[in-house]
Amino acid sequence: MIGERLKKVRKEKGMRQEELAEILGVKKSTISLYESNKYDPSDSAKVKIARCFDMSLNYLLGVIDTHIPYYRKERFLILPDGISETDICLASDLVEFIHSRSIKRTNELQS
Repeated sequence: MIGERLKKVRKEKGMRQEELAEILGVKKSTISLYESNKYDPSDSAKVKIARCFDMSLNYLLGVIDTHIPYYRKERFLILPDGISETDICLASDLVEFIHSRSIKRTNELQS
């Protein structure tokens, strides 16, 4: 999965394998091996790839199919497949309630 994602995003960015190899400090042939899934990048290389292309490690690893940036201030709540629209709204309401309660507690502590 990493190979396909890496190749796709590299091409989308118009980057050559040589350029990525230079950024990661590896040979061009290593990038080719990554992209053909013949060699798995080290954990540190995975982090560099995720940062370079501003993608979450979960996306790079194929855990999720949504291209989420490497770092965002906002957080995401990933719900399981099959959740109804009504239940999604309930989950959203619950998150808003928890957030409001947290703000209220913070304000009370500051008073």
